[in-house]
Amino acid sequence: MKHVRRGMAAIASLALTATLLAMGSQPATAAPAAPPQGHGTCTAVPSSSGAPKGAAWACYEAKPGASAPAPATARALAPAPRDDQPDPESPEALCGKQPPNNSTRLVYCIEKELRWTYYGPDQKEVIGIAEGRLYIYSKLKAVPHSNWKESVIVTLDSKTDSIPAVELVLQAICTGQCSASGPLVARLSKVGEHVGGSIDYNSPIGPDAEALVQPQYHAMLDLLVPGELLPPTNTDWVGPQIRCDGKTGEWTGCVIPEHMANVTVRRSLYRAAAITYEWAQNNLTTLSMGTKNKPLHYKKMTEEEKNRRRDLTCNLAPDRFVKDPSVPDDSCDEFPFAATQEGGKAGTQCVDILPQQVGGVWDVSNVKVLRNGNVKTNAPCVRGHVTNKDNVDAGSKEFGAAVRSDRILDGEAFQVIIAP
Repeated sequence: MKHVRRGMAAIASLALTATLLAMGSQPATAAPAAPPQGHGTCTAVPSSSGAPKGAAWACYEAKPGASAPAPATARALAPAPRDDQPDPESPEALCGKQPPNNSTRLVYCIEKELRWTYYGPDQKEVIGIAEGRLYIYSKLKAVPHSNWKESVIVTLDSKTDSIPAVELVLQAICTGQCSASGPLVARLSKVGEHVGGSIDYNSPIGPDAEALVQPQYHAMLDLLVPGELLPPTNTDWVGPQIRCDGKTGEWTGCVIPEHMANVTVRRSLYRAAAITYEWAQNNLTTLSMGTKNKPLHYKKMTEEEKNRRRDLTCNLAPDRFVKDPSVPDDSCDEFPFAATQEGGKAGTQCVDILPQQVGGVWDVSNVKVLRNGNVKTNAPCVRGHVTNKDNVDAGSKEFGAAVRSDRILDGEAFQVIIAP
């Protein structure tokens, strides 16, 4: 009997071992497939969602855009200029470009290509797709004080019949000393449809203060199916860094400081004054003369200080400026400007020039050099014979106005652009 019991125990042990081995050799339950790659952010479609037959994944993309808005959309973002001249700060000029080319010192546009897609279980078959665009456009100087508004438009450019509607919820925050208004919701169901809205920002900067702020965007994209919302997918990005200050002009305001400020002086308006600055940029090439590579730097000062610096350049011995009888109401127009770090040099160091109009045209080729022409490359300044009106207007209506509109702070670089 003892041998029988031992044999039965051995058989039982072998049976248990066989069972365990059999259990270990069975395949495990398959884990859920990983989300599709290269299609943005994807989420599994619940079987009861009402999604199209065969849809296993809902994928969402918001990637940088690569085209300017259509004319109707561009007009909705910002009206075209009255004279129909190309505007380098228009939506057509900025939207669809990547930073920093999608902004200027005072304007920016962010464009995103939107895509909502259903994929089958193999993660390759497209069951349904919708495509659109998001435009965010703003002019910082459109509203006085350190407030600005973004115009926002969401378009639906195409979709398959298997997708009834799509949604985008855009929430903006503003980092730093800044706040933004509530979210914008866009639901679209028809191809060619667009939904517009706006986001308001405020940076409560006090007098003589400044702050760096930055919009940040959080978008939720949904595929809308009858009776139920699919789980939304989120995407985030940042806007340009913006500087707001209360140091320039009569009120606070904001700019995008990565773009250099500029002072634009037109030959057609300021004649000999514009030619004086242009000639200096072309000929006084060693030191800074307001070009992009060798900018000038604003120096904040009182009118008394400016006058002392102008006197040093134009009116003090031993090389006082001598008026030319051929120039009506002749005056000494110094460049670089007195209110710059580079200005205020002694007149004895400057090159004296006489801009001339030939055949009704003002051009640097017609400039006559009167003094110090032999040292012009290394000279730190130029004195031009310019009518007093053009001299004063170029300084106040262009340089002075640009300091306020471009919010050029003490010590900040700027360039002088000579335009037709």
